[in-house]
Amino acid sequence: MFMQGKQIYVKSVEESNVDALLKLEKDNRDFFQRFTGLREESFYTHQGQLERIRKAMEASKADQGYVYVIGLRDTRAIIGEIMLTEVVRGNLQSCWIGYFLDQDHNGKGYMTEAVQLVVKFAFQELKFHRIEAGVMPHNRASIQVLLKAGFHKEGIARKNVKINGTWEDHQTLAILNEADEQQPSSIQRYNPHVIAPPIGPYTHITKVPRGSELLVFSGQVGTDSEGNLPDDMKQQVENTLGNIERLLAAEAMSADHIVKINIWAAQEVDWDHFHQVWEKFHGGKAPAMTMAYVPALAMPSILVEIEVWTAKG
Repeated sequence: MFMQGKQIYVKSVEESNVDALLKLEKDNRDFFQRFTGLREESFYTHQGQLERIRKAMEASKADQGYVYVIGLRDTRAIIGEIMLTEVVRGNLQSCWIGYFLDQDHNGKGYMTEAVQLVVKFAFQELKFHRIEAGVMPHNRASIQVLLKAGFHKEGIARKNVKINGTWEDHQTLAILNEADEQQPSSIQRYNPHVIAPPIGPYTHITKVPRGSELLVFSGQVGTDSEGNLPDDMKQQVENTLGNIERLLAAEAMSADHIVKINIWAAQEVDWDHFHQVWEKFHGGKAPAMTMAYVPALAMPSILVEIEVWTAKG
């Protein structure tokens, strides 16, 4: 697995990472020890890390756990680890998430981005339904990371993990795969033969059943998870459609529920790029869509805005 974010990348651990992980663990030994169980001295050796990596790779093949490294996009330097453990399939389809980040890189948004990337991969590719996390209540920074990534507090697990010889309480947080809760759409889309097929990836007619609930997602813009707006038009398009996907999921809907989508662009669109992300967004079932160029949007920094009308019921 390899996923790239705005500032960092996340990839599956491999043997070539042994020296970088050994340095990470030794440089942060005291810092990491505050949040984990006691470790033997062999853990802080080249062989100890190599064995850990090999076990992680075997666990991944067996679908028992997954370990990823976190690196900086600009320097490629490895600055952290993030893992999915306690994998349970069957009727639960769940796992736990944990992570460590170099102390010098805390507070820069790196871990929030890493958690978001891994959660996305875990839901879309590994098909988990639920991801849980446990954080000591005083570790407010870590709790904030999870909340920003979409986790919700569920309660306190009393004295459930032994940390440095002491049984500690942990705040339990969890996030659910909202795609599992999506309701099938009863909307019908079709292109009558009385006129020529659409000249673009959209549908001529959309039929909405009587009694459906109408939801309108007002003009969405391309902010990232931290609320920042990139300068690049392509990134704004990707971010905007990604934000709409999350809003749809929050209402237990998908692109299949879209009645009409209106897109306004204040800058020339790269059509090859647009068609690629647009097809990925609607999954081959293009909704009715209108796209227009406008002189400007509400703010000079906004290059694209998308309005969505949906129906469910």
